[in-house]
Amino acid sequence: FLIHLAISALIATTMVGLTLALWYPPPYFAGMGGPMLLRLLIGVDVVLGPLITLIVFDPAKPRLKYDLMTIAALQIAALAYGTVVMFQARPVYNVFVKDRFEAVAANRIDDASRARATGEFRALPITGPRVVGATLPADAEERSNIAIASMGGGPDVTELPHLYVRYADVAAQAAAAAKPLSTLSRQGRVQAEAVSEFAKAHPDTANLGFVPVKARDRDFSAVVDRKTGEIVGYLPLNPW
Repeated sequence: FLIHLAISALIATTMVGLTLALWYPPPYFAGMGGPMLLRLLIGVDVVLGPLITLIVFDPAKPRLKYDLMTIAALQIAALAYGTVVMFQARPVYNVFVKDRFEAVAANRIDDASRARATGEFRALPITGPRVVGATLPADAEERSNIAIASMGGGPDVTELPHLYVRYADVAAQAAAAAKPLSTLSRQGRVQAEAVSEFAKAHPDTANLGFVPVKARDRDFSAVVDRKTGEIVGYLPLNPW
């Protein structure tokens, strides 16, 4: 049991490290529901597997090796499935449109739109989300179709790569949409402390503002330069 538990814990630790470093860099991890997904993954692979081993282990049991191999196979299958789910649900783009960003998961990107996109937006990033912009289509009928489809659960503008543009093309809009950081500070003591800590690392706070980032599980704030629109960092604070 202890050997099984140690091996499972090592594998889980490796998975957490890879997940945080590659697919869900902070604050996307909390924003995109990473903790819940990891709890399910660790619950099965670190807790359930070793517990079953503890229950069935008996040196005198004639089919012990078969039982242990079956447990290991099931555990590996569960780990593989959980990893695939984590990979498919990872954030691939942080899209600015109108007055906010939206973190978009890989499994929300429309495949037909990807086929229409320019080369740089056809591939889905695997080392963290790429910051881009999105523009509404010039054709009125297409805009109407997208609006109707999104109301029925279909892809919205932020999930359609053929509408993506480089972030530099919309950075001025992000700068104009940014609100003063003091707005976040007024939400409460915890928020004020978080803004204060951020300000210590970024002395030029007078020129900084925040833009909301809409995420699957928990919205957060992107701190931008109010002159250039450049993203300076992120704060895990509710922007609303």
